[in-house]
Amino acid sequence: MLLVVLSALGLLAIVAASFAQIARNHIRLAAVASDGARAEAFADAGVHIVILDLVAARESQPPNRRFALDATPLTCGIGSDGTTLTIAVQDEAGKVDLNISGEPLLRALVLGLGLSAGEAAVGAILDYRDEDDDRRLSGAERAEYLAAGRSHGPRNGPFLAVEELASVLGITQADADRLRPFVTIHSGLAAIDANVAPRALIEIIARGGGRDSGSSLLDGDLAASDLPAMAHRGGQLPPRFLAASTRRAFSVRSEARTAGGATFVREAVVEFVAPSPSAFLLRRWYRGAVATPGASPAGQALPPC
Repeated sequence: MLLVVLSALGLLAIVAASFAQIARNHIRLAAVASDGARAEAFADAGVHIVILDLVAARESQPPNRRFALDATPLTCGIGSDGTTLTIAVQDEAGKVDLNISGEPLLRALVLGLGLSAGEAAVGAILDYRDEDDDRRLSGAERAEYLAAGRSHGPRNGPFLAVEELASVLGITQADADRLRPFVTIHSGLAAIDANVAPRALIEIIARGGGRDSGSSLLDGDLAASDLPAMAHRGGQLPPRFLAASTRRAFSVRSEARTAGGATFVREAVVEFVAPSPSAFLLRRWYRGAVATPGASPAGQALPPC
């Protein structure tokens, strides 16, 4: 009888230990999920902070901005537990517009990056977006797509997303990934604003296009007030590659890191619409990839978000 009682007690102890372990695992998973949800909420809040900053800048003269518009990141702290936000804002005028940029600028970008397809990639991009079926010398129209085993031809219309570059004949996914940080479909400009262009893009275009001269690619001229700063940052580029931003569209990257180690990245494209300075549309809203797994700055006093 004693043996039966001891066996039963042992069995109950095992069941209790198993239950306790399961409970601990559930608590741990719930904590991880909660921390992840907090990181996502903070990252989303970072985008809205940027939108408020952009609206305030549009309504003030001269514009007063907290965030640089050339993708320079700013890290700030939330509360006192070590949670941080790293926010980068890029004026889309600092990128090459796939739908509007002319052949010289696209060529400078492609050749400056050293894409595997080279000159053929330029013709293929132009053939992909134009409305006709007339193949450029180094381009690709429907016949070339079918001959390559594709079930479809080029769009023969504007790019709907920069990810469509991977659908252009001759451009590999690796090439599209290299192009993606430097291209847009939202700037509405045929050239780039060197004031807000990443320095890497200016160097790429200078390498691919050389130092030639020419008229601006815009219908209008640059404002005189834009020229000094433009010459400082875009002095490597010919005038026809330069434009003044209309402050129309901005891409935002907001990365939240909690004290518990959760990380979430929100990326968005915000476009302001006339006539109200505060009216805007969210053109894109998606989860971004974590670029660097590093820890939050240690021993550093961060400004509050």
